[in-house]
Amino acid sequence: MRNSQHPGRVEDYTDAFLGTVAVILFMGFWVMSAVFGFIWVVLTTALIDIVIKRFIRPR
Repeated sequence: MRNSQHPGRVEDYTDAFLGTVAVILFMGFWVMSAVFGFIWVVLTTALIDIVIKRFIRPR
């Protein structure tokens, strides 16, 4: 039977992993908010334009 000793301590990369995940999530949420915010602005301005053209006629 083999000797099943552990190789010893290894480096702890938990903080680096959590920091990287936090940066990736922040960037992902930033991109999503920018894209959906842009879409929201485009839809809102299109709706306002339709309302103005329909209800406010030039004299």
